[in-house]
Amino acid sequence: MNVAVVVGLEGLPTMGNFGLSLIVIYAFFALIFFLPVGLAAAELGGGWPAEGGVYNWIKEAMGQRLAFVGIWCQWVQIVVWYPTVLALCATSIAYMFNPDFDQYILFTVPIMLVVFWASTLINFRGLNFSGLVTTIFLYAGTFIPVVMAIGFAIWWVASGNESYVPLTWDALFDFTPSQNVPTEHQAASGLAHHAQGHSHVHGLKGDSAPFTIGSLVAAVAVFSFLSGLEVNAVHFRRVRNLQRAVPISLLISGILVLVISILGALSVAVLVPLDEMKLTAGTLQVFQKVFGTLGIEWLLPVMAFLALFGMIGHIMVWVIGPTESLRVAAADGVIPPVFQKTTRGGAPKNVMLIQAFVVSLICLLNLFLDLNRVFYVLTIISAQIYLVMYALMFISLIRLRFSQPNVDRPFKIPGGLPGVFIVGGVGLLGCAGGIIFGFFPPSQSDIEMSPKTLIPLVSIGFVVTMILPFIFFKCRRVEWAHRGDLPRAEEARNRWIRGD
Repeated sequence: MNVAVVVGLEGLPTMGNFGLSLIVIYAFFALIFFLPVGLAAAELGGGWPAEGGVYNWIKEAMGQRLAFVGIWCQWVQIVVWYPTVLALCATSIAYMFNPDFDQYILFTVPIMLVVFWASTLINFRGLNFSGLVTTIFLYAGTFIPVVMAIGFAIWWVASGNESYVPLTWDALFDFTPSQNVPTEHQAASGLAHHAQGHSHVHGLKGDSAPFTIGSLVAAVAVFSFLSGLEVNAVHFRRVRNLQRAVPISLLISGILVLVISILGALSVAVLVPLDEMKLTAGTLQVFQKVFGTLGIEWLLPVMAFLALFGMIGHIMVWVIGPTESLRVAAADGVIPPVFQKTTRGGAPKNVMLIQAFVVSLICLLNLFLDLNRVFYVLTIISAQIYLVMYALMFISLIRLRFSQPNVDRPFKIPGGLPGVFIVGGVGLLGCAGGIIFGFFPPSQSDIEMSPKTLIPLVSIGFVVTMILPFIFFKCRRVEWAHRGDLPRAEEARNRWIRGD
């Protein structure tokens, strides 16, 4: 479950820009973020397993206001993230017919809207129904394509073909995206594609591009690509021998996530030159290249269909979790009671409908803006917003060790208070660094943006998002809490189990 909720195809092209050095980048983020999140979620989820997930943990530690800020950030970041994955869904459908179709906004945007509304309506029936569909989609559409892409990359290099990134020791520590510059022959091929009208092909970069902060900025997206372990913390109470099982499960899932993410992104980098890479289609470009070389292009639509399955499954995992946390906040009286309403399957109906409308509006931005840059800006903003929630979670972890030391914690972070301070402190520093780095413009050619454009966009998005929950909380009313005339999720859910 940890692997399924974290791993997705959308992050592979972004990290492929870093070539072999992505191994070091992923290892670094695993130590400062992925591992601390897993350990913190294990302790908090076992000690406070009530509904609401992160909302409940932050509320116990710091009160209702900051708890609402936390789950607001969780919900908003996922709303901002949806269009990036929906773009990949549209690209997958394009590759089922003609890869060039993904250049046409009037083709991609309607597909993005249909996929998200369909995912929302399926989740209306609750996880008792959608859980099975999601599981099938994730295994068939994420793991199979990634494993195949890794296999093709290994075969490509083992067959004596040239990798599009250097596979040397020096490249392991070269964090400049210019390391992906193709050879003269590959450059000529890329320019030929451009001459034929492929609008996603970008200008080539020079070999001597200096290292700058902008070279590493896109790596901030790793926070998003390694997030989500807290979602499964609600299930920890059901695990036998929790103190032993949780660390082992975190170790196994952590290794699997890193191996799949690193090798998957590296396969894209090995087989697709930077100047031809599309952030929404990098993984499918791997299959396009290999199948073309082998003369089996007819298999490309099959892989595109599987990738579509995987992305829909990834979306469905997240559609209901944060919205259910908002429903818990509504039951607490933080937001209007209309958001307490649920479907017969126990899903938070009105919150999910508002979510679908907001996501639809963001998707429509693709009609007016460059898709690659929209993809990047949304990814960075969602990462920054999510990091605020994680920062509150780490603070709660430390504070609850002092304020509620006697609460039964089936799993406790080893090392006593020093261990908690190390895990929480490292996690907090990682979150702060990620938020700050997000304001720097990236230097990658396909997403390079002027500071005059990027900084206002990211700043406005971040600041407005952080002000709104305080305004909403200020407007709350006491009579909103636990309205008896509205159906309760506990009464409607039956066998439905929340995903967050």
